[in-house]
Amino acid sequence: MDTFKKLTLIEKRNMAIEELVNYYAEYRIYCYNKGDKLKGIELRKKIHPLINLILKIDETLSKEKNIIIANENNAKKGVPKIFACTHIGGNDIQRTFQIIKEPAYLMLGDPGILYKMPIYQGLKLNGVIPLETKNKIDRKIAYNRSVELLNNGGNLLIYPEGAWNVTPNVIVMKTFVGTVRMAKETGVEIVPIAVEQYGNKFYFNIGKNYGIAKSTTKTEVELNCELRDKLATLKWQILETQPIFQRDNVPEGYIYDFQKEIVEKCNYGYGFSLEDAISESFHDKNITSEEEVFSFLENLDININNAFLLRGHSKKLKK
Repeated sequence: MDTFKKLTLIEKRNMAIEELVNYYAEYRIYCYNKGDKLKGIELRKKIHPLINLILKIDETLSKEKNIIIANENNAKKGVPKIFACTHIGGNDIQRTFQIIKEPAYLMLGDPGILYKMPIYQGLKLNGVIPLETKNKIDRKIAYNRSVELLNNGGNLLIYPEGAWNVTPNVIVMKTFVGTVRMAKETGVEIVPIAVEQYGNKFYFNIGKNYGIAKSTTKTEVELNCELRDKLATLKWQILETQPIFQRDNVPEGYIYDFQKEIVEKCNYGYGFSLEDAISESFHDKNITSEEEVFSFLENLDININNAFLLRGHSKKLKK
């Protein structure tokens, strides 16, 4: 792409979301191919107090509260690092920015409707590396921009799970290898962070910072599993701070209400669905999900001989 026609603000506001998504992806590719560098790293360090003030106002208006149960991070401030956090949806990004207490660019997958929202302007002010997760070229550019950021003294906040964890029983979902790959390539340390929300309180557990030597003989798969294990341990320690809840006291359909609440917090009127959130997560081809196992139920002709198959799965059937 040798040329690119930049649109005015009014023109962009009149575009459909799908068109706007393609526009920004093509613009990122164009800028990267013509050699543009990542700008504003030092400026964003200087305006970080302003970002903190905005986040504090947002926390107050949202009537939310951060609770840090432990913090083993002793990485030097001012040294580039990767903050790798679990992802639960809602306002977890804003609250995570608050507890890391350092300026950091956000790697943001599939912004979609956010392009038209004031919150995206706030993210641009903070520093953001957007990408379309289904666009191979855009993914590669986002990775290279992140490496450029780290090599030039910036911090990165990334969510290795790649999507909100709305599963009923997976503490930390499978993670993408990009986090450990860029840590090894740049030599920066990873600060693992787990977060969980109970009511209006966000519980954080900040793990010990660690590095990955370029000379390591471990594979990316092994390094990725290590990161996931660290995140799962941190998440489990958060769970242990909560009172024991008897299974019999869990309301019927609680998981569906829980998932619906998360999606609605981030819907912004665009029709973003639970299926969209699930599709963005890492899918291990060697693991068959519960949904895949029982997908045949949606097309099942129910009779007296097979009705027993529906036990516990009636909510999965199409209405």
